Order: sequence, then C-alpha cells, then structure tokens
Amino acid sequence: MKKYIMLFILTTFLISCGGAKTSVGINKTNMSKAFDPARINSVAIVDFEKNNRLNYDSAIIADKFTAELVGSEIFSLMDRNDIKKIMYEVGFQQKSSLSGILNDATLQRLSAMGADSILTGNLVSFRQEERNGLIVQSEAHLIAKLLRIESGEVVWSAEMQKRSRMNKGEDAEPAEVLLSDIIEKMCKPLNSEGTITKLLKKIN
Repeated sequence: MKKYIMLFILTTFLISCGGAKTSVGINKTNMSKAFDPARINSVAIVDFEKNNRLNYDSAIIADKFTAELVGSEIFSLMDRNDIKKIMYEVGFQQKSSLSGILNDATLQRLSAMGADSILTGNLVSFRQEERNGLIVQSEAHLIAKLLRIESGEVVWSAEMQKRSRMNKGEDAEPAEVLLSDIIEKMCKPLNSEGTITKLLKKIN
C-alpha cells in the first residue's frame, strides 16, 4: 500500500514540475471614453492584416473572433459571408492595419448592410519551431481594435503576445493554441455588458 502511495506522490510531483512554459509578454486593453454600448448595434468583423512573411490565413482570425462573439450581450454580428461578398465586390484594401482605416467604398457598403462598427487588427507574429517532431517554442502576437464606421474612431483596442517553450521534454503549446487563447481573452469584455460598464466606470 505504501508503495502505491509513494508512486502516486512521485507522479503528482513530476506532473507539477513538468509542462510547457507559457508566458504573456504583452497584455494591454484600452477603451475610449466615447465607447457607448447603446450605440454599437452591429459589428462587421473583417479580415485582419498580417506581415507578408507570416504563413497564416488571416481570415481564420476573423472566423475565431466571430465564434467567440456570436453570443455577445452588447452587439450582433454581421454575417461573415456577406462581409466576404462585399470585400470581393469592392476590391477590399486596407490602407493601414495599425490605424484601422478602411477604404470609403468598403465602409459605405458595410454601413449600407447595417454595420455601425468594424472589428479588425493586425497579426504581428505567428511562429512555431519544431525539432524531431516536437514543438520547441512558439509565439503569437495579435492586435485588435473596434472602430465606429461613422467617425472612424477606435473605441476599443487590445494587444496580447504569448510565448511557449518546451520544458522537461513536454512540447511547447502550438502557436494556434496560443492565438486561440489570445482571441478568447480579448473577447471576454466584449461579450458582457456588465463587464463593459465596469470598465467604463474605471475610465470615467
């Protein structure tokens, strides 16, 4: 019996000592004093910008945000298929991912379809180093922002960077998992009207 107890304690100890080392390098959220949940009714989540050297389909990011925000208490989401159709028709161009400025034709079409705000951003980094079939280290860094179509003002923005590395023989977390976790955390305040109200009180 003592042998089994010692084995259990040893196994628990090894599990607690092992595991990938994951850290958050950047974690910032900003909200404008002009943010008014009552004025944000329909949000269009458009494809995110990315560095040309990154091998990642940025449309997946928009889809992930859509999945996280589909039950938001604050606003409804414009259908992604309608957004893709508009982008194709107007020849979507994003002048600057950092300023969140979209061309006028796109803004007009999105507004005509009922959207009053846009969620977009920039994938800064997405990398994963593998060796002998194991993930040695990984990183994901994302910037997101919500802006009003009428004024172009950014009313909410978030930036997060997560890194993971192999530890005691256990794989680092895949970059895809890091990115999904970042998006989930970014979306939490946008899902709850109560959370937004608390944040606005802190700002004011």
